[in-house]
Amino acid sequence: MTDRPVEPPTVAPPGGHATLAGRALAVLTWRRTHRWCGACRAELTDRPGETARQCPDCGLYVPMQLPAAVLVAITRPGPPGHVDELLLVRHATGPTGLWALVAGFVEAGETLEAAVHREVGEEVGLPVDRLAYFGSQPWAISGPGVLLAGFTARAADPHAEPVVDGRELTRAQWFGLDALPAQLPPAYSISRWLIDATVTAGRR
Repeated sequence: MTDRPVEPPTVAPPGGHATLAGRALAVLTWRRTHRWCGACRAELTDRPGETARQCPDCGLYVPMQLPAAVLVAITRPGPPGHVDELLLVRHATGPTGLWALVAGFVEAGETLEAAVHREVGEEVGLPVDRLAYFGSQPWAISGPGVLLAGFTARAADPHAEPVVDGRELTRAQWFGLDALPAQLPPAYSISRWLIDATVTAGRR
């Protein structure tokens, strides 16, 4: 595998109904949870032409905002004569039967890159380098709405083994790019796009 960053697809795989359903879920959840003014407790009114509300009494403007989260495809050189390896994890909540990527929410005052380093360190105890931005996807399938930012990275120590935190993750394992498990994220997710792009780059 070369050191150049994994290239995102020029046209994102179609999300189809999943994308539409995700946006609908995000908007409906936001409307249900943002009904009252947090400053003066008056009932908010809709802003025409915007996904936003405003307080008729104090003027507080309440736009819909998506929390940001990061996910990262971490690779390391495989044994001599073998392909590179990709780190996959199993989460303690959500679709626990899937092998997925390390992911987590961005904290206040944190850059996306800093969030990647922190989340990887917290969840699997690994330092990473060669961080490269891959792409993004709005995601509301498993919650009220999140903006996912995907990255690729290399394990700074190719001999280090992951140590799961025991809270958010239950397992973490290196897989050869030619021997990935069948239980991967769905084809319409950025997690799967990252995995597939990493495999493709590893065959060049």
